[in-house]
Amino acid sequence: MLQGTDAAAFERLPLLDREVIARHGIPAFLTVGEAGLITTTTSGSTGTPGRFLRSSVDEAEFSARWNRVYRAFGCNAFSTQVNIASIGRPPRAGAVNALRSMGVLPRIEAVASNAPPDQMLQRMLELSPSILTGFAAAVEALADHVLDTGTRLRPPRAVFCTAMEVTDRCLEVAARAFEAPAVDVYVTNELGVIAWSCPVRNDRLHVNDDTMLVEVIRQDGTPAALEEQGEVIVTNLGLRAMPLIRYRMGDLAARLPGRCECGRGLGLMTRVQGRTAHVFRRSGGAVITTPTVTSLVGQAHGYEWVRRFQVVEEPDHRLRALLEVRRQPTPDQLDLLTNTLQRGLGPDFRIACTIVDHIPLAPSGKLQFLVPLPARS
Repeated sequence: MLQGTDAAAFERLPLLDREVIARHGIPAFLTVGEAGLITTTTSGSTGTPGRFLRSSVDEAEFSARWNRVYRAFGCNAFSTQVNIASIGRPPRAGAVNALRSMGVLPRIEAVASNAPPDQMLQRMLELSPSILTGFAAAVEALADHVLDTGTRLRPPRAVFCTAMEVTDRCLEVAARAFEAPAVDVYVTNELGVIAWSCPVRNDRLHVNDDTMLVEVIRQDGTPAALEEQGEVIVTNLGLRAMPLIRYRMGDLAARLPGRCECGRGLGLMTRVQGRTAHVFRRSGGAVITTPTVTSLVGQAHGYEWVRRFQVVEEPDHRLRALLEVRRQPTPDQLDLLTNTLQRGLGPDFRIACTIVDHIPLAPSGKLQFLVPLPARS
């Protein structure tokens, strides 16, 4: 982390986000010509999808940071892998993917995150991969299906949950279903792996701060204190073709003090607590994030009958919890969940629960747990 005068000077630089890049155009952010660069796009889960360009050297650095995570859990580039995510995008360029296409490295088997769980399970049974990666909601759905059916799989070396808020329950059911470590990987298309679960304590993330500067700021733009939740701002020191300096992630987390007892010298942060665009705001300005709500569902024993949920903000300070269920609850179970949510979220909102047939994933293939009202212009 930056200290003293260097930190003060760095923090005076303007913040960068997709809107700024779109307003000025990508060429304004390139240090080299566009020819030969590798294109990647973001899902647009917090707004308009973004387009970013990288060189082959940039791409190699991205792969190296993934390799650091894999090796921490006994995996490497030669491990077979199933990736449950959005599909249909053109294949990525880069040296590692070229080696995969030539058969030098194992191919990554892609499975759609919105595929039925029985199809995901069938591919797992056929391939017995050493690595399972995927969008957290899809991994959780597959893990639930494995437990519900009593299927025994050859345990992978690790299960890497990505691309959205990774809940406590996702990690718990994934570890139980696959009999393997469940890892929260904080990774984005534009910046790569930012942080990842400690193999000793998965309630904290190791920050790749030898290749990145990771700040946390308050709503007014001032630096947050250690252990204070704020918006994550990242500078990737390895990006040469299209540098991203003080890039706004739209995620909420906190930096943590000290060093981990596991012995790694990397800095620490909490797991991502939510998205700045996907929170409910209390009358006093405090935010309600996804972990708060998922914890309350667990306290009410809701996961015994709730398969998936989404909480939607409605006018007049109302929140409606849409519930996709694995079986119909008793009236007492439904009342317990409603009352637990009401007590936990407090008097700022009135809570109602509605059982629905299906909660669709977003076009990105991710699940948005909290859906606030559109911001007023």
